[in-house]
Amino acid sequence: MTAALTVVVGGGGVGKTTTSAALALAHARRGRRTLVVTVDPARRLADALGVQIGIEACPVRIGDVELWARMPDSRGSVDLFATWLFDDPAARARVFSNRMYAELANSLSGVHELISVAFIDHELGSGRFDEVVLDTAPSRHALEFLDYPARLARMLEARTLEWMVGLARLAGAAVEDRPDARGLLAWGRQRVGHLVSNLLGAEAARDVAALFGEFLLVREKWLGLVRNVERRISHASTRYVVVTGCSGSSLDDAAYLVAALAQRSTRATALLLNRAVRAAPEWLGAAATPGTPASLAEAVEAYRAEYSARAEQTTHALGRVRALLPPRTEIGVLPALKSSDPRAILEALSVELAALPSLAG
Repeated sequence: MTAALTVVVGGGGVGKTTTSAALALAHARRGRRTLVVTVDPARRLADALGVQIGIEACPVRIGDVELWARMPDSRGSVDLFATWLFDDPAARARVFSNRMYAELANSLSGVHELISVAFIDHELGSGRFDEVVLDTAPSRHALEFLDYPARLARMLEARTLEWMVGLARLAGAAVEDRPDARGLLAWGRQRVGHLVSNLLGAEAARDVAALFGEFLLVREKWLGLVRNVERRISHASTRYVVVTGCSGSSLDDAAYLVAALAQRSTRATALLLNRAVRAAPEWLGAAATPGTPASLAEAVEAYRAEYSARAEQTTHALGRVRALLPPRTEIGVLPALKSSDPRAILEALSVELAALPSLAG
């Protein structure tokens, strides 16, 4: 059985990672075997869960409930992926010893995110889990990882890879050793070869040629995985949850992400308005009584004013959220919580999230 996938997106500072972990906890409380994964290179998920987690899925117990968490690191993910991709130990050793491998692994935009999603696709089909929650990087550009499979598929086309291998070999060879040494075409090829040689250096160009030559041999395996990921992230059953705060910049980010989903022919399943304030706590009403010292009364009044302003901000945010969302998109309002204990916050938020039908599966 294939697990259900929920992708959580949002701008920075809105509590997206904590919300992702709380949603995973809500699924686990319903008896669902749940994995929460982050592609954010910062350690926010580990902080939210209060444990050390890494590239391999590890169990996390919160109260009497167990869920699993995984936080792939950039280089470790690439190495693990290369180990899976190259079955032949000799080919794998050649790739790992190639000097350009480390440079490309560390610098190619989207590689970490794509490989993390590839691992998720594996977990979804493994039968180990019923639910997988993917916590993305805190950015307006968090949804760009949805475009990586199509981009990579184009790069993995045989002609493209063969051209890159040929170009790199041409750049790494001495001019007199290059084929087609006469005519205008040869002059153009040599000019391109010179350019690449000057940019990379002949030795580095040969490393690039060797590396892409290795990838050319396993392109079908890699392309198959890319296509699986592409189908998974665009599948109708995949949920997309947008997390926002009540501030204007957070709402701007949410509007951008909702529109970005629509541009990709999908929609937000739910939008979660986090750290919302509906009314002042009851204790504030009883704090100021006759005989209360003036300093305490002033402090209480300041708190009342703050809560009133935040409640007004929440009301305004809800109005804006309703205006930007398409029909059938559920809105969840998550309260601002006064606690420094990450697990207490997770447990409280998980109760709120469990009440949302669109996220219950």
